[in-house]
Amino acid sequence: MKTKSLNKQLFQRSMQLLLLFLVIIGFLQTSLIYLYTENQRKMEVASYLEAIQQTPDLIGEEEPLTKEASELAEDFASDANIVFYASSGEKQIIHTNRLFLKNKETAAYNEPVYYEGKEIGTIEIIYSIHESVELMLTQLIIYVIASIVILVLAWRFYGRMLRKTLAPLDSVIASVSEVSVDNLDQPIVIADAQADIAKLVDSTNELKVRLHDSFQIIEENQHKLQQFVSDASHELKTPLTTIQGYSEILLRGKLDNPEKIRYSLESMLDQTKRLTYIVNELLELSKLDRKVQMGKAEGNLNDVLQDLFPLLKMIQEGRKLKLTIGELPTVMMNRKKIEQVILNIVQNAIFHSDPKTPIMIRTYQENEKVVMAVTDYGEGIAEKHLPLIFDRFYRVDTDRSRESGGTGLGLAICQDIMHAHNGEIDVQSIAGKETTFFIRFPKMMESV
Repeated sequence: MKTKSLNKQLFQRSMQLLLLFLVIIGFLQTSLIYLYTENQRKMEVASYLEAIQQTPDLIGEEEPLTKEASELAEDFASDANIVFYASSGEKQIIHTNRLFLKNKETAAYNEPVYYEGKEIGTIEIIYSIHESVELMLTQLIIYVIASIVILVLAWRFYGRMLRKTLAPLDSVIASVSEVSVDNLDQPIVIADAQADIAKLVDSTNELKVRLHDSFQIIEENQHKLQQFVSDASHELKTPLTTIQGYSEILLRGKLDNPEKIRYSLESMLDQTKRLTYIVNELLELSKLDRKVQMGKAEGNLNDVLQDLFPLLKMIQEGRKLKLTIGELPTVMMNRKKIEQVILNIVQNAIFHSDPKTPIMIRTYQENEKVVMAVTDYGEGIAEKHLPLIFDRFYRVDTDRSRESGGTGLGLAICQDIMHAHNGEIDVQSIAGKETTFFIRFPKMMESV
């Protein structure tokens, strides 16, 4: 369906509205002329009747009404024909207008005449309305011609004025039509734009900014996805290659030493376990990415830590664990997932710190947050790595982490778990000195 341009629609509707106004004004003008002349006649009739009925000796001897009725007619209704019809049946011509045109449009007014409280007859006052009709027609013709001239002038000049007025809008349309991914960061600037069009420009520029940000996020996500696929492929390739190699050797029967056969099978089993671990972590990330609803309940972070502390002491590898508990309100949490976060952070602290140094675990309130901090005094993390350690498959020390069985997914899982709790996880570190991981939960809203 073909749509009309805004310029054309406004022009057509403006002309239609102007035509409607002209028709209404013409109708009102004609009606007012008619009502004015009609009112004038009625006033003349009323004045004449009032005058003759206040005349003494109204009844004549030779005529039903005295000559004074004719004399009053000259004063009050000189342009009318006046006839009196007496109750006795006599007819008396009171006044005749010599300029009265016969066989033309007339308006007649019949009113009773009273004398000394008694009705003595009816008086008929006849006006010629031919001239009034001609006057109204003349006025109407003049008005129609004037209206046509107004419409022509409006058509001639209003179109140009409208195009000039809407020129900023045309500029906006032209600018929007040129929008592409490459120029989303360039705002649209329209000079001398009206307030509404300026708002449209501002809204369009805001949309461009949002689109620009969205495209950047998409590009970043695409890059992360490509990196994720590459890293996942690399992580899976090593154990698969190992399993394949030992399988081929065993199938060829080249290993006749039971110890070598056992070593090969144990290596295959280790790599299989590593594959299972990687797949399980990838499945965990997949659930978090799909925002699978995890059951949450009210819980206290101190209770979780105290219940988990015996297990933490078992994996401490000779390190001193110091737990400092602050008074905490309850928060909404999935207890098993939070235990997973705590275990992962503490294991990282154990792995990256000197056995002779302690690991500090603290809980406290900070503004509207419930916080747990885990501090180790080990190798620390270089500043260049800090923004990246929560990325999937990212490892500060690649060889060492892979040897220990790390996949670079643990902190990414912790971050996604905390985001699912509307919380956050971050890190502060001084290279060669200490590292502190913080997990923060929002406080629960107190019910009124």
